[in-house]
Amino acid sequence: MAAIVTNDLKKQLLQTIVTDISADSDNYYYVGISRSNIWDATDTVPTVGNTEREKRNFRAALQSIIRTVDASFVASRYNWSSGTIYSAYNDNQTATQNSSVHPYYVLTANQRVYLCIQQGKSDGGTGTILQSTVDPDTIGASITAKATSDGYIWKYLFTLSGTNASKFLSANYIPVSKVTATSGLTVIQQAQKDVQDAATAGSIIGYRVTSAGTGYSSAPTLTISGDGVNARAKATLSTAGGIDKVEIDDSVGGIPFGSGYSYASVTQTGGAPSTAATIEPIISVNGIGFDPRDDLGADAAMVNTKPNGTQNGSFMVGQDFRQIGLIKNPKKNNDSDFTGTDARAMRILTLNNITAGFDSAAVEDANITGDTTGAIALGDELSETKLYYHFDDDTGFKQFSSGENVFLDSGTGITATIVSDSAGEINPFSGEVLYIENRTAVLRDAAQTEDIKIIVKL
Repeated sequence: MAAIVTNDLKKQLLQTIVTDISADSDNYYYVGISRSNIWDATDTVPTVGNTEREKRNFRAALQSIIRTVDASFVASRYNWSSGTIYSAYNDNQTATQNSSVHPYYVLTANQRVYLCIQQGKSDGGTGTILQSTVDPDTIGASITAKATSDGYIWKYLFTLSGTNASKFLSANYIPVSKVTATSGLTVIQQAQKDVQDAATAGSIIGYRVTSAGTGYSSAPTLTISGDGVNARAKATLSTAGGIDKVEIDDSVGGIPFGSGYSYASVTQTGGAPSTAATIEPIISVNGIGFDPRDDLGADAAMVNTKPNGTQNGSFMVGQDFRQIGLIKNPKKNNDSDFTGTDARAMRILTLNNITAGFDSAAVEDANITGDTTGAIALGDELSETKLYYHFDDDTGFKQFSSGENVFLDSGTGITATIVSDSAGEINPFSGEVLYIENRTAVLRDAAQTEDIKIIVKL
């Protein structure tokens, strides 16, 4: 049985995630960093397995968490570049298919997003697709589609705000949202809202020539039939006698997309073809610009957070991490809800009788072994008398005992005595782990702010 999950359902699911992560939600979402120890002898990043064991190991090595309330729909990023061919929007292809060869929308240097309504094509009867050479920024933030002198027709959709760009713009993605507020809008938001409000439902924004036909003596007159009104199109013949291109007929001024079409067809009159061309209208159900998430096929959400240095003492510096994750509603160790901004998850050994060599540099990523229990753990950080550590499948999960000595794997003479063994600020085995990503090692520094971006793609 062939089946698909439609974009409408994807949008609903992603909207649920974006809304739930917001500050107004009753749920608490945290980005966590995990795993200081190397992956293998060459520290090669493995593929993440969607298993309970994978989640358990992420939890066991969890270092720190920081709350996030920042989430946005995102779409693939394509920067406008002169000399590039761009495709026109096509209602018979997915966003990925539309962009697989030539993107159909662009981000400009002015942080504006434009959608290509019509490609530039030569008029010499060869149907040659022209390169885009005129920056869409030249048409400004107009609510109507406009042509540039290279033959392309562009539709302005929205402009990225500085805040959105800082949080969600990356090398591969741009943030996309619909403006739902009706008052208190910024200039940028109002420009987008104007585009949304001006969108014409059921407009025909282009035409597909699926078969050029043969033997035309002249270009036929095209008539649009359907349940809408006022769409017009014109055909151009190729030197081979087929229909080379079909464009929106703007001969009487404006760009007549029409309105109210939920279905339509193209009828040809004249031209005396041997075989008639096949022409299909491209319909925008809600109108281009009504919801840019639909226009750009935004099928992913980005979650962003930026831990700064030690982040209130909750994040280690001078140590690395290899995993990031998204955790929903973690608990404290007394099983009450954790609602703080950030926290450490590692267990803590409080020590005394610390001998020479049992120092912060030696402890990091070293095996810490109890001489009575035989318990083994991985050291993460030594801060004065507090040793932060974690267990994993390789060390086992045998617990230390208060009063026993522990030594480093570099020698039994380098020791300290356990005063107490306590849990971290949160229970890493609580809450729901919604996302795990394996990475190459990221070494943290006190002057460093990580810009952690998590992509949830459906």
